[in-house]
Amino acid sequence: MTDFNAFLNSYYTRFAEAVLAFDKGPVPEVLAIFDQVMAAGGTLWLAGNGGSASIADHSVCDISKGTYVEGQSPMRTVALTSNLAILTALGNDISYDDIFAEQLKYYLKPEDALLVISSSGNSPNVVKACEYANTAGVPTIAFVGFKGGKLKDIAKTVVHVEVDNYGIVEDAHMSLVHVLTQYMHARAEARV
Repeated sequence: MTDFNAFLNSYYTRFAEAVLAFDKGPVPEVLAIFDQVMAAGGTLWLAGNGGSASIADHSVCDISKGTYVEGQSPMRTVALTSNLAILTALGNDISYDDIFAEQLKYYLKPEDALLVISSSGNSPNVVKACEYANTAGVPTIAFVGFKGGKLKDIAKTVVHVEVDNYGIVEDAHMSLVHVLTQYMHARAEARV
């Protein structure tokens, strides 16, 4: 068994390597979609499972509050993961695989976009949400890890952190939200 200090240093080394190594080319595209949604007064919808569901909820705070500058509207964001009543009703009455796509059928508008977060990229409910949003013609963004899964092939904009460790992938995905929102906030403050 490795001692804790060695494990600690190894984790952060692997995290730093992952953050430095992933292809950042699509990240400006994500920013452009955020800007497009914000300019149109649309909503950014978010979805994920497990730790990625928590990232979706956390991102609503960071994107809404984090992009707010006095005198300007923040970006409207809603996590499809956060209404327990509708999640359990849809899971029970339709199927767990449809809990996000079904909500999008109710709420999605042409000026909106969808951000799905999945370490594996294969969670059926986020895949179905992405497929539905694609058919509705709105921008779809996927933050994925591991090999990218199905989302890597179907989302219109994909940020892929190719690491086989859930914690490192989730840490990297959360950092993407922090980078985007802190940049948006700094840019908005500079314009005030």
